[in-house]
Amino acid sequence: MAHSSPWRLAAIVALAVLASADPADVLTPAQRRLVAEVRAEAAEASHKAEAQLLGIMGSAGFGLRLRLLGSQELAKLSPQELLERLRANLDVMEWTNNFGLDAVSRRLNPGNEAMDLDQIELFGHVPTEWELKVNHSRLVENMSHLEWGVLDAAETGLYRLPAFGKPGSPTAEEMVTRPKYLAGNLRRLDTSLEMYGAYAAVIRNDVVRDRAVLLGTDSGGWVSTCNTSVKPVRAPNWLERLAAPCTPVSLAPLGVTESQMHTVLANTQTFHEIGGSLPALLHQFLTPVAKVRPIEARFYMEGALLGPIRPVDIKLLVGSFPGLFGTPEGLKLRAFCKRHGVPLAWGFSAGRVWADEGRNDLLLLPFEPFEKWTAGAARLMDPAAGWSATNVTSPTKADSAWEDVWAEAAAARQKKSTGAYGPKKAAFERWWAALVEVSAPVLPLRAADCASADLCFGTYAHPGGRKECVCRASGGDSAKVADIII
Repeated sequence: MAHSSPWRLAAIVALAVLASADPADVLTPAQRRLVAEVRAEAAEASHKAEAQLLGIMGSAGFGLRLRLLGSQELAKLSPQELLERLRANLDVMEWTNNFGLDAVSRRLNPGNEAMDLDQIELFGHVPTEWELKVNHSRLVENMSHLEWGVLDAAETGLYRLPAFGKPGSPTAEEMVTRPKYLAGNLRRLDTSLEMYGAYAAVIRNDVVRDRAVLLGTDSGGWVSTCNTSVKPVRAPNWLERLAAPCTPVSLAPLGVTESQMHTVLANTQTFHEIGGSLPALLHQFLTPVAKVRPIEARFYMEGALLGPIRPVDIKLLVGSFPGLFGTPEGLKLRAFCKRHGVPLAWGFSAGRVWADEGRNDLLLLPFEPFEKWTAGAARLMDPAAGWSATNVTSPTKADSAWEDVWAEAAAARQKKSTGAYGPKKAAFERWWAALVEVSAPVLPLRAADCASADLCFGTYAHPGGRKECVCRASGGDSAKVADIII
């Protein structure tokens, strides 16, 4: 933060009031009214959308498209059974917030700033961009007036939040009304949206249920493409306008997690022509092992979470294995998770640091045939800061093996011969395989795995095949730790 000022003092007071509030009631009166209004509207809209979804699922050729994608089991279900399976899995779907730079990105772009664990410690929660602006943080110094304009237009237009008294310059009281953004992890990616950060905070489902309103696509992207009254940071070309129509999202009311079928429908209608059709979504979301093209990771639903994201609201923190494992940033992540009792897991992601993976724009072409990521990949719990924060005693004793691999990865990252982007994918694959051998991989939640998804985030299989739920052990409500499901 910058030097002390009346703005900063007012911000500290506002945040202190927020932090001292009852954990179950951190919303302002206006935010509570908005959630209640959206919940009432969404119930009717979601019910109507179910009929439309059933019609699509029962149409000629729908089952064939599922079979061609590889979802033989889904193709055998009736439309009603398919809808119920979708609903059940949406109930346990992960909602994530990605943030932070990996070690390579920091080195290659020394002037770049991004949210990090130090800022979360400083604020006591993940601050919004508006909080950072009010506090004159260096993290938002390079945001242009166009970026602020798109953000404000999305929040006041799409999410119906009140405008600031002075456009672009909120008071300390006004800044806390704005949301932090979540992504619905429809493709079940182990590090969620790594393009937005190497750290993925998986939010408690009860927090999302109580405090989030949902949109069928990324709000900033929609405003930049579809709201002609707002000047975008970069004007979309004709192909981008053609590929993602504006109407589905503009016509759909906001959703909530218990009423979101219309949000799902708007999402598939928006991305239908570029690989995000309903059959493709069902295949990637409901089939245990499916493949995802890089562009399809961007076909997510968005959640605007009102109120702060505090450590108590996070049920799992996932670190990018290629980006953070064996780095000082990774050690800091371990320490943060141990300090706050947040379970730490590692995700293999694409097997390359994001600075390397994301530099090839050709990978973002629709129907790109070469690069595929894995949907529903298992994560590995960190032996130092993972299992100890869950309801499960570590099934293996592999601390020394993990530290050996950590040391090898750390040494490899220091070698100049590894190149600008660090170790190659083959090295990360070898290290990951060595850890899988001595660990108990945790698969992401699927419907009926656990009694509750509020604190639970996955399952692991005992040697005999019995599955056990893995849940955050502390989160303000120990009664919500789910039972073991056989």
